[in-house]
Amino acid sequence: MLENLDIRTLAVCYGIFCCTQFVAFFLQHKISKQGEGLGWWTLGSGCTVFGFFLFFLRDIPTFHSFIVFIYNFTFILCFSFIYIGCAKYNDSKILKKYLYITLSLAAFCLLYFTYVNSSIPLRRTITSFACAIFSIFSATTLRQNSPNERNIVIDFLKVIFIVDAFWLSAFAVIPLLTASVPLLFEKPSPLILSYLLLITTSTLWTFGLIILVNQKLSSQLQTSKLFLQSTLDGLSASIALIEEHGEIILTNKAWRDFASANGVAPERVSEGVNYLTTCESNATSCCSDAFLFSEGLKSVLSGARSLFTMEYPCHSPGKRRWFLARVTRFPCQGPTRAVIAHEDITERKLMEIALEESNKQLEAITNEDGLTKISNRRHFDKMLSYECSRHSRSGTTLSIAMLDIDYFKYYNDTYGHVKGDECLQRVARAIARSLNRPTDLAARYGGEEFVCLMPDTNLLGAVGVAENIRKTIANLAIPHAGSEVSDTVTVSIGTLSLTCTKDTTPDSIIRKTDELLYQAKHEGRNRIKFASIDETYRLDQANGGIGTLKILFSDTYTSGNSTIDTQHAQLISLANDLLQHTFTNNTPQETQRLLVDIFVHVKKHFEDEEAILHANNYPEIDNHAAEHARLVRQYSKLIQTDTSKDIQTIDILQYIIHDIIMEHMIKEDSKYHYIFNDIH
Repeated sequence: MLENLDIRTLAVCYGIFCCTQFVAFFLQHKISKQGEGLGWWTLGSGCTVFGFFLFFLRDIPTFHSFIVFIYNFTFILCFSFIYIGCAKYNDSKILKKYLYITLSLAAFCLLYFTYVNSSIPLRRTITSFACAIFSIFSATTLRQNSPNERNIVIDFLKVIFIVDAFWLSAFAVIPLLTASVPLLFEKPSPLILSYLLLITTSTLWTFGLIILVNQKLSSQLQTSKLFLQSTLDGLSASIALIEEHGEIILTNKAWRDFASANGVAPERVSEGVNYLTTCESNATSCCSDAFLFSEGLKSVLSGARSLFTMEYPCHSPGKRRWFLARVTRFPCQGPTRAVIAHEDITERKLMEIALEESNKQLEAITNEDGLTKISNRRHFDKMLSYECSRHSRSGTTLSIAMLDIDYFKYYNDTYGHVKGDECLQRVARAIARSLNRPTDLAARYGGEEFVCLMPDTNLLGAVGVAENIRKTIANLAIPHAGSEVSDTVTVSIGTLSLTCTKDTTPDSIIRKTDELLYQAKHEGRNRIKFASIDETYRLDQANGGIGTLKILFSDTYTSGNSTIDTQHAQLISLANDLLQHTFTNNTPQETQRLLVDIFVHVKKHFEDEEAILHANNYPEIDNHAAEHARLVRQYSKLIQTDTSKDIQTIDILQYIIHDIIMEHMIKEDSKYHYIFNDIH
């Protein structure tokens, strides 16, 4: 019967099997990447596949000997890698010394009987002996994980490897006996039997190894599940895992204990029960919280949201209780799952109720000044403390303005206290109207003294607000015959901008602002004195601080390129002209004209600057040009097509001083100064 089998056909079948074996190991390795043994088994299968395809080229005379050597050696490598994989799988020590000796001797003998004394029988003998040795190594490496629990797959694999070793040893000895002993089988019967045996045993140990890996994965999965259950049982929150239709998959001890403590049978909220149905049945019994929770749970399970939380009361006959319910999408592939957690927040809720009751008791203490109807000092102090703490975390700029009515004592002496109160009321309303944002706060600090709190406002914005307040009060034209600076009521203002730190205190802010107010009064009143901490540009007062601001050009702004530096200086000069107009005449038509002049200069400067930076190979030129384009678009938005709408003073200051000069000219342009410094 063996004589009717074709060796070439069997060889091709074995090669096809090796390809199938390689694919099986490779796919299993992709699924379970943690198994180190799988990688070696895949590599071993790949060696036989490589040898199989390479053997088709054996008829090329130039490469015949080399291909024959590689073909035989890939068999040996395959069995050696199978052994290494078995050792890795069992965390056994690899017999490296014997491994290297066997591989080296086999390679040497194969080279000798291929290139020096070409002998097919002896090559088969060497290959078979080496593969038999590694089969024995594999059989001895596989061991039971537990002496009390035998694994039938390991016993099966041992038998397969021993059978492999026995037959390979026999096949190795047969060529040596052909010279003196009659063959039991006629040629090519031994070779045919070898291929049949290799196909059979390789198939069996391939399935066995894959089953062994999956057993290990299953054991690890069971261990992980036990660990997860133990971890969940150690948590105080009541936790359950449910699948997309609402069926409970897993619960922890706190979940089950909570059900028992509330008179609910554990089987009603345990694994296998549809929790969504339970919530909906409670919702139909006029429980609004159950309905809201049910809808939130559905939204997470449907994928509409990844998180849903709600607080709800769950009072027992003898105790008031509140819980926080949290539904989170479980991060996994496949069907949608959700984790439900109910956490007891009774202690926190009772504290909140006590705090609310305390606040109600303090409702009689108003935050409003009785006379002026703006915030009083108590409210201001509280907000200043809050904003100081908030700004120390955010790192943004906090500004405060403190103002005093000039010669108000003389006003009371001249017009009486009733008129004095009316004056305070009108001044307070003017201050409140001058603030730009809802977050700004105006307060009466005491007597004729007022304060303004401006969160997230830099010096530029704060000075603009202060000047707006000064002009608004002056425009009220309240007669003041007792004033030594004007025939009408005026104010002196001290303005401070700073970046708060953890060491900044509200008292230090008030003290510094009060010093600025004192300077304004000492220098003649009806003016603003301002100061800034940590500002990146210099802003000064012109005309003694009465209504005009001036930007000071510093040598630190120079880049080293004469064209750019000249244009920067011209820009600051044009900006100062605009500022002088803004705080004196401030006619819309003239303001727009000055803005156009500045924009023409800025646009020309942008073009020249980009050309210079291109010529000097500035690496960030594209980003710099994009910033230029953004500022041009911002200008177009500022200059609206509806010319009847006046441009706000603060918008002008924000665009010219802050966006173009401070943020772009001083900060962004300084990034390329190194180019011209290197040239010089």
